Amino acid sequence: MTPLEPESKVIALPKPDTTRGIPVMTALKHRASVRDFETIDLTLEDISDLLWAANGINRPEEGKRTAPSAQNAQDVDLYVFSKDAIFLYNASKHQLELVAKGDHRNILAGRQTEVLKAPLIILIVSDVSRFRSGENELRQLWGHIDGGMVAQNILIFCASEGFQARPRAWMDHSQIKEVLKLSESQYPVLNIPISGKK
Repeated sequence: MTPLEPESKVIALPKPDTTRGIPVMTALKHRASVRDFETIDLTLEDISDLLWAANGINRPEEGKRTAPSAQNAQDVDLYVFSKDAIFLYNASKHQLELVAKGDHRNILAGRQTEVLKAPLIILIVSDVSRFRSGENELRQLWGHIDGGMVAQNILIFCASEGFQARPRAWMDHSQIKEVLKLSESQYPVLNIPISGKK
């Protein structure tokens, strides 16, 4: 059973375990993009640690994140697509907030249906309105760079834990904007299907 069933609008995540995992050089050695996913769920503790590693707050006194961002705009949001619902990760409260019920992973998978075997897909979205300056084209560039940094955090964490993952650029942008009710300044950057360890 997935730990992300939409029984409530908010799922409080356990405190992240910042001591878990293997040395970073070993994780880099094992990092690889998976083609054939398992159907193994992650635990709530796994999801908590994964999201914190991705873009959580590691310096609470300053509100700063595990991933850098241009102008410290903190423009990246993480949406977690499960079999039962979509949740938004609220880093400041370290919790998941219900966005939509139902399985919407197909709008990320497209014709690559093999990724639907992965129980979770994380969507990285940049809100370029959070940058203090710059033309829209430059803001989009910064947003894509910031999203790539968050993606690498996710991939290194997954390699460290033996989880299966793969970064993907294909997705149905129009359906995503509709389902998530994104504003004109919010741009989907990458999505990463993830399955747990055997």
